[in-house]
Amino acid sequence: MYQNYITGQTEFVLNYDYNVSQTHIVRLIDAFVDSIPQEVLLEENVATTGRPSSHPAILLKILLFAYSRQTYSGRQIETMLEENLPMRWLARDHTYSYHTINNFRQGQHASNLIKRSFVYFSMALTEHHLVQNDAVFIDGTKVEEMPISIPLPGVAQLKNTMAS
Repeated sequence: MYQNYITGQTEFVLNYDYNVSQTHIVRLIDAFVDSIPQEVLLEENVATTGRPSSHPAILLKILLFAYSRQTYSGRQIETMLEENLPMRWLARDHTYSYHTINNFRQGQHASNLIKRSFVYFSMALTEHHLVQNDAVFIDGTKVEEMPISIPLPGVAQLKNTMAS
């Protein structure tokens, strides 16, 4: 008896159906980006020839999830798309090169889209009574101290008194 041998088989498909939990942050990002109107997401003048552009909604979802994981490098985001199951679920199993991700990020449309997404996010938080209109938003900017090379007045006197 021989093993089954089929010469016409052209592909071997593995079904690796995976799902993320209902409480995972990718579900929130997915629902949020899908709630943004299409006229805001889509560019007005898109080229009609050549390869179709990637949908801005998927690329925005990818960026928002990567940023939530403190991943900012295009190459690291590309690696996340290959290795991270929630990221693959969010991208609907599409893969994008770092070049595509960086081109999207650097474009004027993406810049405007991220700014408008912040407005929609603020409106959604207010609508769900998670913040009030008079709430103050504070970003996570960190300011580093720079050493001063100019001697401050009185420092020399302080050194002299400490030495004696």
